Amino acid sequence: MAKETYNIILRAIEEMPVIDTHEHLPTGVEESRRGEDILGEYLTHYLSSDLISAGLSADDLAKALDPSLPLMERWDLVEPFWEVSRYTGYGRALDIAVRDIYGFDGICRKTIEELDQAFREKDHDQHFRYVLKELCNIKVSLLDIDTGSCRVDPDLFRCAWHPEDYIMPTMEEGSSSIQRVEKAYGGEIRSLDDWMDAFARELDVRLNQGIAALKIGLAYVRPLRFEKTDYATAKECFASVASRRNQGEEGQWNLFSRELQDFMMHHVLKVANKKHLILQIHTGLQEGNGNTIANSDPSLLNNLFLDYPNVTFDLFHISYPYQGVACVLAKNFPNVFIDMCWAHIISPSAARQALADFLDALPYNKISGFGGDYLFVDGVYGHLYLARRNICETLALKVEEGVFSVDTAIKIAYHLLYENPRRIFRWERI
Repeated sequence: MAKETYNIILRAIEEMPVIDTHEHLPTGVEESRRGEDILGEYLTHYLSSDLISAGLSADDLAKALDPSLPLMERWDLVEPFWEVSRYTGYGRALDIAVRDIYGFDGICRKTIEELDQAFREKDHDQHFRYVLKELCNIKVSLLDIDTGSCRVDPDLFRCAWHPEDYIMPTMEEGSSSIQRVEKAYGGEIRSLDDWMDAFARELDVRLNQGIAALKIGLAYVRPLRFEKTDYATAKECFASVASRRNQGEEGQWNLFSRELQDFMMHHVLKVANKKHLILQIHTGLQEGNGNTIANSDPSLLNNLFLDYPNVTFDLFHISYPYQGVACVLAKNFPNVFIDMCWAHIISPSAARQALADFLDALPYNKISGFGGDYLFVDGVYGHLYLARRNICETLALKVEEGVFSVDTAIKIAYHLLYENPRRIFRWERI
């Protein structure tokens, strides 16, 4: 790959606006910090999984996150595992952020105390907006919302809402999903019809709040294969659960049978199909440790792509390590698209190789090139830095191979980072 070709494309990419297809950031700058100090912030997401994979115990991670303990005592716990993890995508993203945002030569024993001081001294409201707008040139980020308000700062965010409460109701902190729905949308829920009506009411509220997509992350807890269940069977299953609730077993609401879950997933998609909605869906690697990766194989969704042609399916995370399967699905179905959110830090090299394959197999309007997928804003910067260079390197190699010109490479990069997600999510130019 000629360095001159790479540099020309990179300069153009660095000036491009970005639509960020997926974030878990705080809903407003007034809540912009996840931790009281640098370790509390940076260990809330991703890096902690690599540290545990490297051998850090859960107890020591909890201590490392405890702001009441001295910083260097906590660093001593983390340091050996950081040093063997810092060259992963997760580690590199943070070293890059520290270098470019705070001016330190990475995260290490020599810099950690000064870095922490610099972090604490930031006006985090200003810092949050500065990173997203000035450093990253992100025009808008699509924010993941489960049960909270979808009314957010439109200069920063649009929202993707999880309808999963209706598919797998849960019990948390003494309150169930069903109680939340009853209080906000449904009155007393006694039957499957009541439950379906409540979903319709909440969806209308969310659409009026301006949501841009629905989001499903159920691969963390079950396989993505959703079989068809007839209404009579689902009604009987729901009646059984309601009966247990009437007997005071509120916690049983998180024990929807697989048949009932499948019925409600298809019901959600039937509504989405009528309304031509977009569904973002988690496929591939799950965050954290000790998950069941086979749950998230995107081929399990094949029946849904066939049955709901008016739903736009946005497959997250390139479905890594099933990126080849995702590519075949996107090639086969006009309503299936590939989203590279998270991918550039899961494995930068795998993301490059996957993008090269996608560009060989797919029309390039099928690919969204970046979603930060972070809980904290510094990580978004580090991730985007890697994403821009991954896209640049992949396109520059195609130019050197004679596939297309430099000008075409720059046009494709613009589509990956901005135009494709703008069109997929049906936004006017922003």
